[in-house]
Amino acid sequence: MADEFAELSGMIGTFYDAVIEPDLWQKALDDMRRHFGFHLGAISVISLPTGSAMVQVSTNIPPEYAAGMEAYNDDVIELWGGMARMAEMPLEEPILQSRITGPDVWEGNRFYEEWVRPLGLVDQVGIMLARDRTMVGNVGLGLHESAPPLTDAQMNGLRLMAPHVRRAAVISRMLDKTTSAASTFEAALDATRSAVVLIAQDMSIVHANAAAKTMLANGDPIASLRGKLTLPRELVPNRLQAAVQAATRAEQELGRRGIGIAAKSRDGTAVALQVMPLEKRTLRGGLDRRAVAAVFIGDPATPLEMPAEAMRLLYELTPAEQRVFELVAAGETTAAIAEKLGVAPSTVRTHLLRVFEKTGRHTRGELVKLSREITLPG
Repeated sequence: MADEFAELSGMIGTFYDAVIEPDLWQKALDDMRRHFGFHLGAISVISLPTGSAMVQVSTNIPPEYAAGMEAYNDDVIELWGGMARMAEMPLEEPILQSRITGPDVWEGNRFYEEWVRPLGLVDQVGIMLARDRTMVGNVGLGLHESAPPLTDAQMNGLRLMAPHVRRAAVISRMLDKTTSAASTFEAALDATRSAVVLIAQDMSIVHANAAAKTMLANGDPIASLRGKLTLPRELVPNRLQAAVQAATRAEQELGRRGIGIAAKSRDGTAVALQVMPLEKRTLRGGLDRRAVAAVFIGDPATPLEMPAEAMRLLYELTPAEQRVFELVAAGETTAAIAEKLGVAPSTVRTHLLRVFEKTGRHTRGELVKLSREITLPG
């Protein structure tokens, strides 16, 4: 167990290193592929509306196959059940393709016949990392015919990794591409337009870039109290401090908590913060050793979507739990939810039990009532 924890923690750390050193996305993906027993893998993160690739890497895909992948975009979408079906898939949830479609769709599909089958693949896992106005991103991992069937342990391991991969992708979007040429991490932060603060374990501000200094001077949405970072209008009290404390222990302990730390600006606009652990980061010389975490403040031009995001953030739901909550509130059965999300009914029941536990509700009817009541606090 200790060895497994150390290996997972190391992989998670490499994804965060890739935010600072983009060349490491390849290693991060390959480590993940090998650890979970997949034959090949790919990560794509596209910035919108420009369509430029922030991350576009693959591992163990023959060059002649990798070069022609873009020609199959429509066929890949068909293999996953179409755009409408893909839009139902929750972020961060590893989805097994065979739970979405089967041989009746695969046979005759150009991508399957010309790409999947010749490579000896029998199934694949897809993980949606982002799907909003600013970016779209996903991970694809192909299972070879020589490999044993995926186990629940493997899928649970992917669920643990997914929020960290997503956070790394989101933070990469917030950093301008030009920062990759900076000689130190602090220089990279100073060159980006996003607000970023480096903080010590006790929340002391170690470094703030220009955008963050403006926010601190205005006390909106972040502030400095005797040199320590505070969040005056935090949606969930003390959540930022808890995430920073977790970052000092191990990346895994951040879990999903750091993905959507929410606050409000003085005018009531909702903003999200991202926390990236730095304690174990050794890249980019010059980083102040007191800094244990980097806090990225979301772009106010892309506020959180409410009330769905408010529900997730207030009760610390994962994206998959949030999606289950929404479908339950809409009156869907467990079987129907499993079919829509491409997961087993037992997985839906597990998510639902966690929703009950986190919200303090005990029946589907109470969740329906909650869905009608939830609003962004004034």
